[in-house]
Order: sequence, then C-alpha cells, then structure tokens
Amino acid sequence: MAAISRSQAVIEFDLDGHILDANDNLLKTMGYSLEEIRGQHHRTFMDPAEAASSAYADFWRDLNAGRFVATKFRRLAKGGGEVWLQASYNPVMGPDGRPAKVIKLAVDITAAEQEAARREAERLSAEAAQNALVEALAGSLARLSDGDMTAHIHQEMSGAHGRVKDDFNSAVDSLRQTLGQVLASVSGLRGGSDEISSASDDLSRRTEQQAASLEETAAALDEITATVQRSAEGARRAATVAGEARGETDRSGEVVREAVAAMDGIRKSSDQISDIIGVIDEIAFQTNLLALNAGVEAARAGESGRGFAVVASEVRALAQRSAEAAKEIKTLISASAVEVAQGVKLVGEAGTALAAIAGKVGEMDALVAEIAASAQEQSSGLSQVNQAVNQMDQVTQQNAAMVEQTTAAAANLKTEAEGLAQLVGRFRTGAEANAGMVRRLAVTPRGGPPPALEGQRVRLRAVVNGGLSEEWTEF
Repeated sequence: MAAISRSQAVIEFDLDGHILDANDNLLKTMGYSLEEIRGQHHRTFMDPAEAASSAYADFWRDLNAGRFVATKFRRLAKGGGEVWLQASYNPVMGPDGRPAKVIKLAVDITAAEQEAARREAERLSAEAAQNALVEALAGSLARLSDGDMTAHIHQEMSGAHGRVKDDFNSAVDSLRQTLGQVLASVSGLRGGSDEISSASDDLSRRTEQQAASLEETAAALDEITATVQRSAEGARRAATVAGEARGETDRSGEVVREAVAAMDGIRKSSDQISDIIGVIDEIAFQTNLLALNAGVEAARAGESGRGFAVVASEVRALAQRSAEAAKEIKTLISASAVEVAQGVKLVGEAGTALAAIAGKVGEMDALVAEIAASAQEQSSGLSQVNQAVNQMDQVTQQNAAMVEQTTAAAANLKTEAEGLAQLVGRFRTGAEANAGMVRRLAVTPRGGPPPALEGQRVRLRAVVNGGLSEEWTEF
C-alpha cells in the first residue's frame, strides 16, 4: 500500500460509504484536507443529481456484495471543480470472508479527459457545422435542381465552411448571370426562329402561288404560241395563195387582152361576112332579075320554052330564098356585130377591172407577206418567251422545293428553340424581367410577313431568254 500510495490516490470507505482515510495524492487532487473529509460520505465528491440516482445506490450494493468496480469516474473537487479519475473500488474481506471496508485506488486523468472532452467538443462542433453546411448545401442544391437560381446560403459559417459557402454563392451568382444571358439569347433565338418560320411559311405560300401562276402562264403561252404558229402558218399559206392569185390575175388579164383581140377579129370577120352577104344579096338580086327575064323570054318562046320557064321559075324562087337568107344572115350578123361590140366593150371593162384587181391583189400580196413575216417574228418571239417562262417555271419549282426544305428546317429550328426555351425557362434567376421574358417565349404572333421583313427589299432572280436577270421588289 505504501508503494501504491506513492503513485496513486488512495481513499478508504466503510461499507456505508463514509470516508475512513485518504492519502496525500487524493487530498491534493480533490483539494481537501483529511479533517475536512474524514467521516463525510462518498457523495461529497459526487454531483448531487448523480448521487441521488438509483445507479449510485446499486453501485454501493455491488461493493457490499464483494464485487469490485473499475472504470473512469467524474468527481467534484472542493469548490465544484471537475476531476476525472481512473479508479477501482475494491472491497476488502474480513476474517469472516465478508467485506469489511472498501479501498479506492485512483489516478488523476483530468487533463487527459478534459483534452479529450475539448477535442470531442471541437469534433461535435465541427460535425455540427459540417452538418449545418451539408444541410444548407442540400437545401440550396434542391432549390437549384428545381430551377431557383437565387438559392444562396445565408447561414453564418466560419473557417473552411465559410469559404465553401462563399464559393457556392459565387458559383450560383455566376450561374445565374450565365443563365440570364442564356435566357436573353434564347429569347432572341426564339423570336428569330419564329420570324424565320413565319417568313418561310409566307415565302412558301407565295412561291407556291408564283409556281402555280407561272405554270398557268406557261400553259397559256403554250396555247398562244400554238395559236400564233397556226396563224403564221395560215399567213404563209395566205401569202402563197395571194401570190398564186396575183399570177392568175396576171394570166386572166392576158386572157382578157387576147379575148379583146379575138373579139376585135370577130368584129372584123363579121364586117367581112357582112360584105360577102351583101355580094350574095346582089348576086341573088341579079339572079332574080335574070330569072325574071328568062321567064319572060320563055313565055315568048311558047311551048318550046316551057321547060326553060320552069327552070327560070325555080332559079327565081332559089334566088328569092337566097336573098331572104342573105337578109336574115345580114340581120343576124348586124345583131352579132352589135353584141360583139358590146362584148368587146365589156371585155375591155373586164380587162380594166382585172388590171385594178391585179393591182389590189399585188397590194394584198405585199400586206399578206408582211403579215406572214410579222406572224413568224411573233411566233419566234413567243417561242423564246415560252422557253423563258418554262425555265422560270423550272427554277420556281426548284425554289419551291428549296423553300419547303427551308420551311422544314425553320420548323425544326423553332421546335428546338421552343424546347431550349422550355429547358432554360424553368430556371428562376430572381430578375423580374425574366418572368415576362419567359412568358413572351410562349407565343409569337403569326400571320402575314414578319416585322423584320416589312419594308425590306428582296432581290428575286428570274430566267429571261436563257439568262439570269435580277430585279428588286418590296414586300
């Protein structure tokens, strides 16, 4: 016990817990003198609440039953100071084998326990601060995942936790500014995609209308070209016929001139025949006279001249019929001469008329030739125009196909812009303008040319005569 007393605190109790003796190490540790604690109960060193507990009563029952107790104990020194002891309470057996008293052997571990407590307190404080940081981060990250870009950490933090808080808030501010710029860009992208889509739709409709109009124009030009070609062909045939008519008119004039000459020959022949008929008439008259004289002479001759009188009578009758026939022929020839003269006059007038007709036919031939040449030029020009319109139709059809592709691409761009707007629109940056901006992203007016194109001049290309020409027009 002397050896133990040099290194440890030793105190003796009776079985009721009253102090019997204590060495200097214990007195120094607890701050009491032996006179102050001798006869006092063990609970003098206890926290009143702990001393009143049932565990404390069980502690003494175990010691009275001969069971030792060894562990760390928290005790109160004089003045209420905290003392930690690594101690063992050992029942000492009497001659009868029953516990007679209790000896406590202890080592002062207050400094180590307080250091451990301090470290534990620091650990708990750090753990609490870390838990607070984690909880704040969890709450702010949950708000971030919900799109709230104003999710700052406002709790007071210190040390490394404070730096984490500041870094998190700075990151959120940077992300909020970036998202604000993205929202503004998305707004412009959405507006631009809407304008592009609207312009593409309007351009597609106009291109379709233009293609339909050009197709109808091409069909109409085809019909007009065919009609003009038929007219040109008719004009060429008319020119040929007019030329032939002019030739026939010239030949008819020649025939009329020959007919006039023939009629004049007939007139002359009629005059000669009239003269011959006059001679025949004179011959008949003389024959009649001769027959008359012969009859007179035959009558004088009597019976011998009867036969001669019959012949003279027959000759006289023949001479009379010849004279009558000559008169009739002369009358007919005179009438024929009048008719021939009238015919010559009429043929002359016909020749004059035919000459005038020939002149008019010549003029008609020249006019029809000019008409045929003009119709041929019109046909050639319309063919070129038709070819140009067909080329324009092809180019317009190609443009319409490209416009359809552009419209589809603009629709895809609009869909992607709307999707992007919906994705970034769920973030709340705290700026009041963002709410209006996100609402404006929902609907863009449609119909008619977009404002960005109103009053703008757009260059259209057309194919004319196989070449490209540029014209300006305004929406």
